[in-house]
Amino acid sequence: MIQKGDILGGMYQIICEIGQGGTGIIYLAYHLHLQKKVVVKKVKDHFVGQINGRAEVDILKRLHHSYLPQVYDFLDVGGSIYTVMEYIEGQDLQQYLNQGRHFPEQILLKWMLQLCEVLEYLHSQTPCILHSDIKPSNIMITVQGNVCLIDFNISLDGEVSKDIKGVSPWFAAPEQYQKAMDIQYGKKNTSVLDVRMDIYSLGAVFYTLMSGRLPSPDKEQYQDLFSMDIPYSDGIRAITVKAMKKKPSARFQSAGQMKKALLDVSRMDPLYKKYTFVQFAGVFVWLLCVVMGVLLLYYGNWQNGIENWQQAYRQLYVSAEKQDDTEVVSQATKILNSRTYRSYLKRHEEKKAEVLHVLGESYFRQEEFREAASYYEEAWRLEPENDGFCKDYVIALVRSGLVSKAHTVMDSADGKKSLTAGERLLIQAEISWMEEEEDRALKELEEFFEVETDQKNLLSGYLLQASIYEKGEEYEKAVRALEHAEELETSKEVLRQMGQSAAKAALADSRNTNQSTYLAKAYHCYQRLNQSKNPSYEDQLNLALTQRAMGKYEDSNDTLYRMDRTYGEDYVIPMWMCYNYLELAKEQKSYEGILEDLKFRYQDCKHRYQASGESDTEMEELTGIMKELEE
Repeated sequence: MIQKGDILGGMYQIICEIGQGGTGIIYLAYHLHLQKKVVVKKVKDHFVGQINGRAEVDILKRLHHSYLPQVYDFLDVGGSIYTVMEYIEGQDLQQYLNQGRHFPEQILLKWMLQLCEVLEYLHSQTPCILHSDIKPSNIMITVQGNVCLIDFNISLDGEVSKDIKGVSPWFAAPEQYQKAMDIQYGKKNTSVLDVRMDIYSLGAVFYTLMSGRLPSPDKEQYQDLFSMDIPYSDGIRAITVKAMKKKPSARFQSAGQMKKALLDVSRMDPLYKKYTFVQFAGVFVWLLCVVMGVLLLYYGNWQNGIENWQQAYRQLYVSAEKQDDTEVVSQATKILNSRTYRSYLKRHEEKKAEVLHVLGESYFRQEEFREAASYYEEAWRLEPENDGFCKDYVIALVRSGLVSKAHTVMDSADGKKSLTAGERLLIQAEISWMEEEEDRALKELEEFFEVETDQKNLLSGYLLQASIYEKGEEYEKAVRALEHAEELETSKEVLRQMGQSAAKAALADSRNTNQSTYLAKAYHCYQRLNQSKNPSYEDQLNLALTQRAMGKYEDSNDTLYRMDRTYGEDYVIPMWMCYNYLELAKEQKSYEGILEDLKFRYQDCKHRYQASGESDTEMEELTGIMKELEE
């Protein structure tokens, strides 16, 4: 029995016990090296034999998702197994239920979507990872208001989780509960559990959140949500009811399928009412179907096509809002090349133009300007009255270096009155910048700001102004321009450019006050970027380097440590961790408690560096420092 103050593995000091899961006792602990709180879970002794320790913890450690805690370490101490994972600040849903809290539908929809996302991620792993113990106490709500699905140690893959006995009688799926009971009483049960088990448990959790009641252990005698006087739409009720169907085949067949229903929840109300009406008037509908069979079949196919289009377009819109360019390119290309949508897009050219423009914007953000120009041009040809399409097409031509063609298009657009006075000034500023006439470009932008009122055009103007200032190494002015841009739109593009300019402003300014202000601004930008679902390598590394510049060496190493799980072959990550350890040693004027980690990380990055075949002055400098330490 571990006690308060005990130190496990020479690194994790126990603070207190904070709970018990299906297969383990959970402790709050303190990481003595990183000086941060972590969670240590001791697997209960009678489950140890079922756990293939290192293999299974490796499965857990490779997981990386915004709505999962990160698993850090695995310990085998005196025959007892412990896992160490990220400490999540917040409250679990069971605590909220105990307080009698009720949540509006929009909050519940947000949490349901987030949980579907993380289950889709877990279920897509190889081997498939089933949580198998989803219940309110295992769903944390962070201080940012997002979910974090915890205590998935018991569900390392399908082969393990199907034999676990520690299940909740209220939230476990019927087939899971029956299997657990059969195992407990020594009965044979050969049924194989799958992802639909987690779908049921997710539905049961939100049944409880909406109704304030626990589902019945017998899985049949709980009150139907539609008979309750609760402030939720029929749509969210219908989704929850479907998730909790007793037969797995009647539920959503995947977390992705349930997520799609949640994204289209507004359509569930009329669909559910239509279904109820059809049951009530079945004979009449049957006779009508006999008479109108062919027409209804045609209409059904047409309507299904419309619904598929709406769903595809909605997903593309969400990806575009997130500026997830990989998803945008994939989804937009699929829409444009799909036979399913060909006839619809032919009849609705304005929709096709929108998809083409979204695709062009994605390529523009990736600085593939010729690709962007081709899609902008096609969008403008379909919608010649849309002056925004024309403006974007001309700017993409300018960025591609096709200035003469841009002038030709502008002349043509002027005849059609496709460009406003402000847009012509913005394009002229782009041309001046490409011709390295920065002063003229800035003057044209000042005229542009005086006449332009369109928010999107103003945003483009401020981004261009910031780029010009940054090229001239006037970083403070670049930051001010980007602050105007941020007031209009807090997009990834704005945050990245702001972080970059602020970091350069900090390096260029030797005055401590200004330096710390700009570093704080850069840190804010990169922190925001890293809160997205899948932050890029550059966004993560820039956050770590900004934390380092601010003297937050331990925070910087935490960020690098998380990166290392995804980019395990990159020598740059452990190299910067070594530099952080050196700074920490300098601060405390001693290598005590640091030297061992420093040497381990150096050997790691040295091996990766040699394998890369690259030449890096910072790595060579680190090698010289380490040689001096060894002497």
